[in-house]
Amino acid sequence: LTFDPATGTYRMTSHAEGRFGTFDIIPTADGYSWSIPAGRMTIEYTAHFKDGVWTETGQRVVEGQAPQPFFKMELRRIGDTSWPTAGAVSPR
Repeated sequence: LTFDPATGTYRMTSHAEGRFGTFDIIPTADGYSWSIPAGRMTIEYTAHFKDGVWTETGQRVVEGQAPQPFFKMELRRIGDTSWPTAGAVSPR
């Protein structure tokens, strides 16, 4: 994730299944959104941060069809760390 001060925009490079690309990040009041053009469809991701939980969802969007959800993750912060100098927080 990077911020370009010259344009005032955020961009992210994503890697999955041997493919990668750089995409615009659109900040929202409580998170961000981003999308990937994929032929006749667009893959849209939306993230929210609330009460220490990061929730991100993904859906496939094809014109003239209802969006198809395919991804959801919820990450909860379990503690602080001084990584990388002192090691990682152990999983619970």
